[in-house]
Amino acid sequence: MTRKAFTLIELIIATLILSVVIVSIYGVFSAGTKAWNRNAEAKNFQKIRIALLKIQKELRSSFFFSGIPFNGTSLGITFPVAGEKGKIYAVNYYILEDRNKGREVLMKRKSVFTDGRILEKQAMDEFIFSADSISFEYAHKSKDGLEGLEWKGAWEKSQEKIPSLVKINFKLGPDKEIYHKIIVIPHEK
Repeated sequence: MTRKAFTLIELIIATLILSVVIVSIYGVFSAGTKAWNRNAEAKNFQKIRIALLKIQKELRSSFFFSGIPFNGTSLGITFPVAGEKGKIYAVNYYILEDRNKGREVLMKRKSVFTDGRILEKQAMDEFIFSADSISFEYAHKSKDGLEGLEWKGAWEKSQEKIPSLVKINFKLGPDKEIYHKIIVIPHEK
């Protein structure tokens, strides 16, 4: 007696073995993809932390200068810094919308201040980082007469010449987790 076909039990066992192999291959591939994405997020977050430290360093070295007054909104910040050989620069961090990716981008423009004006022609725009959303806030003295601070999306020039605290908010990652970086700006009173 010669057999020319598979029995139903043989087909079920072969299908079961093939299913186990496919599920295990998918599991390995899925775990590798998740690990790759976590590593990419960690690298992106590390780049953002380094960028925030550079912003902090520049803001801490800012000073009051009537030619370049401190200006802050939720979408950007402009302030003076001293450079090499006694040069003064106007530093402007601003937020753009990246329409291709649905994210926001923090950019930097550093312009030389000379002869009583800012030379925009010599300025270069520099990419800092991107996130799902980015915003600036500034600490104001509480208006209700109590000692304390309240965060606002714009810097009121009438309160002080330079704010004491600047907060940078950004959302990042698949969970769109909100992060804050608060920068203390030391200045004489």
